[in-house]
Amino acid sequence: MEHAPEREGKRRRTHAHRRSASDRALAAAVEKHPNPAATIPVSSSRLLNHLGTFAQIALGVFLGLAIWQVFALVINSGGATLQFPYPIETFQRLLEYLFTDKSLYGHTIYEHMLASMQRLLIAFGLAAAVGIVLGSALGYFSRIYQIGMVPVAVYQMIPGLAWLPIAILLFGLGDKAAIFIIFAVSSMVITIGVSSGIRMVPEVLVNAAKMTGANGAVIFCRVLAPQAAASIVNALRLGMSSAWRVLIAAEMVVGTGIGIGYSIELTRDLIDYVGAFACITIICLMGLLIDRVILASIERWMLHRLGMETR
Repeated sequence: MEHAPEREGKRRRTHAHRRSASDRALAAAVEKHPNPAATIPVSSSRLLNHLGTFAQIALGVFLGLAIWQVFALVINSGGATLQFPYPIETFQRLLEYLFTDKSLYGHTIYEHMLASMQRLLIAFGLAAAVGIVLGSALGYFSRIYQIGMVPVAVYQMIPGLAWLPIAILLFGLGDKAAIFIIFAVSSMVITIGVSSGIRMVPEVLVNAAKMTGANGAVIFCRVLAPQAAASIVNALRLGMSSAWRVLIAAEMVVGTGIGIGYSIELTRDLIDYVGAFACITIICLMGLLIDRVILASIERWMLHRLGMETR
């Protein structure tokens, strides 16, 4: 007579054998008759994601234009001396700047855009380099974080145009002063974002890396930087937004002689508000392209590499 433990073991082996046989039969059936509806091609999934992103941007733009139209109707119905520009006439002027030989005070709109982008890229490149290095150091070394963040926070609270006297004293009027103002503002934003991202990495991951014998450089490159990558990219997006806003303001006051901000200053002085709104529209479109297309694509790619988000 079999003992109870032996009977139980025999029953479990029989059940496992039947289950494995069932699993093999199911796998063979799926392989023989695959269900195409259960499979979504990767290319189709990416296309749907891109179409969804485009639809969201289009709806947002449409909403903004609708608000603009209603606001202009309300303002102009009051009998104001200067008419508030409507979207349609603004875009008509914008198309003239873009597709005809109409100049914008001695320069084409493309020359103004190129000059602004050159200043932005130079200033933001310097700010990104300084912000990532300084933010990483402050986030990694806890002993200097509390002390080092004091001047960073103080500088970050200074408005962009408040740097104007310092910029003029250092560089005078012109491109260098504008680049300095952009750098001073955006570098502090990036520094704070990067340091916060580094410090948010769970301590258990760092301790686990130390137990394997990893040194400080390996811990930073293999643990802290990848885990804080999303925060770093977000800090760069915030820094770019700050840089773009300060760029336009700086061009309006430091006498650059060319640029989108400088164009707005001239159109205002000449009471050409339709032209000013056309320049503002260009600013919005360029900022939207930089943030929602370029930087957002980098962020999605980074999150995908980290396994936090699928494409």
